[in-house]
Amino acid sequence: MNQIGFEKHWLQFLKDYVAPVQLKVFPGYYTEAHAIMNFVVKYHLTGQTKLRPHHDSSTFTINMALSMPGVDHNGGGSSFLRYNCSVLNSPSGWSIIHPGRLTHYHEGLPLINGTRYIMVSFVDP
Repeated sequence: MNQIGFEKHWLQFLKDYVAPVQLKVFPGYYTEAHAIMNFVVKYHLTGQTKLRPHHDSSTFTINMALSMPGVDHNGGGSSFLRYNCSVLNSPSGWSIIHPGRLTHYHEGLPLINGTRYIMVSFVDP
């Protein structure tokens, strides 16, 4: 986010909007809304098409869709292996929030065609 001059705005957004939602989703955890890893990922057929299973280095992660499924790309999404749960076809601007370390082992599902962009934020690393 620093590269595009949006870091300060994103961190304020985390404090003002994400922190209250996070408290409802994960009660008992009080976020500092501190994020030092905020970045955009590009999935495309001649480059990265998926992401192997992993844990994030965060207390919780925000993953926001920046492109439209069925218009900009087909395929992709997130699969949470331990829970046998996948999030597919999130419209541009929609996001998911999930714990980063230990409990939510996940992967980026393969892109079928087009180009897919997501913004990822590791909160409270």
